[in-house]
Amino acid sequence: MTTPFTSDYHIHTKWCGHASGETRDYVEAAVARGLTEIGFADHLPVPCPVAEKLYMNREELANYVAEVTLLQAEYAGRIRILLAGECDFAPGKQREIEAAIAAFPLDYVIGSTHFINGWAFDHPAYRAAWDGLDPNDAFRRYYKLIEQAAHSGYYDVIGHLDLPKKFGYRPSDSIIEAEIAAADAIAKAGLAVEINTSGFDVPAAEQYPSERILRLLFERNVPICFGSDSHRPEHIARHFDRARSLARSLGWNSVVRFEGRRRFSEPLA
Repeated sequence: MTTPFTSDYHIHTKWCGHASGETRDYVEAAVARGLTEIGFADHLPVPCPVAEKLYMNREELANYVAEVTLLQAEYAGRIRILLAGECDFAPGKQREIEAAIAAFPLDYVIGSTHFINGWAFDHPAYRAAWDGLDPNDAFRRYYKLIEQAAHSGYYDVIGHLDLPKKFGYRPSDSIIEAEIAAADAIAKAGLAVEINTSGFDVPAAEQYPSERILRLLFERNVPICFGSDSHRPEHIARHFDRARSLARSLGWNSVVRFEGRRRFSEPLA
């Protein structure tokens, strides 16, 4: 009997500077949870406009690649380990983005947006900036960046779509046109979207993206994968049963897998 394909495609490591545990610990946690494949997707070296340590520098990237490569060989036959990266999209940073993605051969690249005009909207240190702000305006600006990221050609997967809701701030229904435009851009670019389960453990209290956005994506035949956004080994595959159940209920019967930035389809376990 073939083992069902189960994967976690959004895992961070100590090399980004804000995750805990050894890289091997994440692999062991994935093996213990019965996953067939994982993807390390740490933050690639694209400078961000805050002082906090949020991405790898060049030396750390080389160490990250070397460590994951060793683990790939060591765990061959037990679990498949992919080497990937999460890369922020930021207007004006195209050269840095291109250099970061091209530095080493990657299996896939997650495109994410954590900044709106230099504001780290999902970082606890900058949460106060939400006070008195119109959430609709923030979300509209965010979705414009997602459209640009989709059109850029840099990415394979869009990560934690609708991330600005992290602290519980949500737009009204009037934002639907911006959501549709983002979904259209993602579909036109042929990208996948992850169902990111880290949202269950923050005030947002649900997956990224919302069910409403997932419906828009399904209507446009956008493929999906699952990501825990783990920054600790014990978060590997967190809430995946809920995410898989939701995906099935909305109509998906397959997920994507990657190899050398080529995309394949697997049955949804």
